[in-house]
Amino acid sequence: MGDFSVKEKTQYGTAIFTLFSGIVLCFLSFFLNEYQIHESVLFYFGQSLIFAGAIFGVNIFIKSKIYEAESRLNEKIDRKIKEEQ
Repeated sequence: MGDFSVKEKTQYGTAIFTLFSGIVLCFLSFFLNEYQIHESVLFYFGQSLIFAGAIFGVNIFIKSKIYEAESRLNEKIDRKIKEEQ
């Protein structure tokens, strides 16, 4: 985690914590309620999956788009430099 900012560390930390809490809640509900999971527990787990997916997906998407834009700009700059020589 060397090149992550505080914002990214916080986002990833909350996503992992929320996902972990949903998994623990499902297991506890299953084993403590006669092998049944209440619909509210499933709803919370679904919401935690959506939240974690949004955090990880949005960051990866944005980083990939920035990388694509940088590579296109570098290619254009290289072409211009070669044309001027």
